[in-house]
Amino acid sequence: MSEIFVVSNDRFFLEKKNIFNSNKNTFTIINCFKNFKNIYLIARKSKKKLKFKEKLSNIKIINIPSLFEKKFEIKNTKILIISLSPYNFLISCLLLILGVNKKNIFLFLRSDGYEEYRIKLGVIGYYFYGAMLGILRKKLNILSCSKSLTGVLKPKLVFPSEVTKVWLKNRKKQLKKITSKKRINLLYIGRFRKEKGYANLIHLFKRLSINARLVMIGNDFKYLKKNKYPRNKNIKIFGQISSTKKLIKYYNQTDIFILPSYIEAYPQVILESLSRLKPIVVFNDIKYLKKTFSFGLFNCKRNAEDLEKTLKRLTRNYHKIQTSILKREVYSLKNFKLKMKKIFDN
Repeated sequence: MSEIFVVSNDRFFLEKKNIFNSNKNTFTIINCFKNFKNIYLIARKSKKKLKFKEKLSNIKIINIPSLFEKKFEIKNTKILIISLSPYNFLISCLLLILGVNKKNIFLFLRSDGYEEYRIKLGVIGYYFYGAMLGILRKKLNILSCSKSLTGVLKPKLVFPSEVTKVWLKNRKKQLKKITSKKRINLLYIGRFRKEKGYANLIHLFKRLSINARLVMIGNDFKYLKKNKYPRNKNIKIFGQISSTKKLIKYYNQTDIFILPSYIEAYPQVILESLSRLKPIVVFNDIKYLKKTFSFGLFNCKRNAEDLEKTLKRLTRNYHKIQTSILKREVYSLKNFKLKMKKIFDN
């Protein structure tokens, strides 16, 4: 089978045949090459075990000096760069200097970096990302999970998914009706970062007058410390969860998923929510996602009044919405792996 080099901005911890990482999505991509002879992971190592674990016997982590040792081997091997960051930009430039065939380098853009960097760093971040992308754009093959990323024209579309058969089990049992007197259970799963809008969601939830409960999962305690948690008995915050079984349990216990991000490209939580027949609410900042996800997605203004109106409307029509979701196909991990195989299997 083929060999591949994968560049990641994440840090990894190796322990015998186990590899640990803090980003589940990265493992989803790397697992597409599980049957390859060798996976050479160009990344930095972590000094401690991280939340998500995979068993991969064919993976080797290599650093920058090792690239020079493998410069002849790497020239004609396909390379996948997962997202564009300063570290990945540096590696990309180094690969080009080493004479790697441009046709073999693929940059996978999973979000609109212009907007992410603008939200995090302001105007400077916007132009900094633009400079990195501008240098690489015409030198590499661009893969993307969105047609509408800023600064990218006609990318090859690849849609990631983590939905396996277990996500699609017993879906009909999730069908139900919600009465006006019943408490609405809301769920957020994702990173606790500024651009993800988690703080704004907490702010808006406090101003709702309806009977509701909000569960938030994914805190890595870097930006939101426990001593800063909101003092509200109807808001529960938990750390990252690596168990699929536990995640499905949280989805099953919820009624509506809230995605408060200011910018997104192809969020996996939408596929997970749809697999468990849960409608998703987004704010108008990312209503463009409805072009990609044509069912189960509802948008509203970013204020408490409109959010409350939207939640009430969804609960009134809850069973009808769930039934319509059940009739549609959810893009799966199997679909994603087949697409990646076509691109990278020599």
